[in-house]
Amino acid sequence: MSLFKPSPLPEFCSPLIAKIRVGARLHFGLLAFDSDEAAFGGVGAMIDRPGLELQASEADTFVAVGPLAGRIEAFAQLWQQTTGLKLPPARLATRGTLEDHVGLGCGTQLGLAVATLLSKLADFPLPNLETLAGTVDRAKRSAIGCYGFLQGGFLFETGHRQHHFPQLEYRSELPDAWRFVLAIQREVRGMYGQEEEAGFRQLNRVPQPTTCRLRQLVEQAMIPALEKADIDQFGEAVYEYGALAGDCYSALQGGRYANPTCTEVVQRMRAFGIAGVGQSSWGPTIFGLCESPSQAEALSASLRERYSEHEMTLEISEPNNVGAQLEWARPGG
Repeated sequence: MSLFKPSPLPEFCSPLIAKIRVGARLHFGLLAFDSDEAAFGGVGAMIDRPGLELQASEADTFVAVGPLAGRIEAFAQLWQQTTGLKLPPARLATRGTLEDHVGLGCGTQLGLAVATLLSKLADFPLPNLETLAGTVDRAKRSAIGCYGFLQGGFLFETGHRQHHFPQLEYRSELPDAWRFVLAIQREVRGMYGQEEEAGFRQLNRVPQPTTCRLRQLVEQAMIPALEKADIDQFGEAVYEYGALAGDCYSALQGGRYANPTCTEVVQRMRAFGIAGVGQSSWGPTIFGLCESPSQAEALSASLRERYSEHEMTLEISEPNNVGAQLEWARPGG
């Protein structure tokens, strides 16, 4: 069974084989770091911008080029090790503005995109998401980005249970009119790699009442509100969820959010009248959920009065309700 249904990609020059476009992942926070019931879990959403496009072109051997070439090569080596296959001859390169380590899930989206293209080019079967994620060592904690890559939308998964791949408990599309305003501090990066691994080892276990409250916010507030398209109820639940989850990281972050500027941006968005405000993953990305493009433009303009382009990137993004989009430039791909 294929994870994607290829579609023709007309009017491309012959060297291009295929391309796959991905969006970004917002992660509202984990349910737990350690639990008798399940580990990690979480809730989040996929958005369209900033995005990334991975292109595969004809080549004599495998080669990665461009600003993310090192990451592409690392994922390709993982894919080769786990599948036992030779790397197909292709030139892989990226286009787009999705950056590494700003809390938007670039690593997972790029890794799964690399694994998808290499598997398709090598005729390696991808029966399910777990197989795809396993080829590039993704979903070691939360699988929100993996499910988001496949399906898009709003996603809730309850974590690893006895070493099984996390199961998706709920998925829904987000209203098309909603917009996310992203505030991303320049030259600031969230935790990742060995620092992140060490950080989790230092954190205290999340108290069971906290995990129960986080689940309650998702199941009894976010989901019912989303099904009614009630942005205020949904937003307040997202804000409370992020604040409660963020407090669990305070020993590492020095507070609820990644740094004082993140805290200030949250306060400014809330003062503007935005209910759904939070930090995505380790940050530094702060998001604010708006009911319309015009409200998003107004919020962005308000933030720009305080933060210069040298200090902060501001992005207005639509929901991504479809996941990754794979297209072939040649028939029968």
